[in-house]
Amino acid sequence: MTRILVDVITNITFHNGVVRVECGTVGPDGKANPSGSVLIPAPVAGQVMQALITGMQELEKKIREAQAQQQIPAAGNA
Repeated sequence: MTRILVDVITNITFHNGVVRVECGTVGPDGKANPSGSVLIPAPVAGQVMQALITGMQELEKKIREAQAQQQIPAAGNA
């Protein structure tokens, strides 16, 4: 499996039934450097995007819950 670090999305195109998402990382100079492409067949592009949105919403909820737990003092430590 190939892993791509995505700091920025530099371009999105559609050609031959495939959505191509060009990804980049931000270098020390603040400029984007190519890191790879995500290729998504057009018929499932909407489903993939919705899965990313839903996954991020669930992750944000878990992070907020974990942060709230850390802010509550343990019983007997007040």
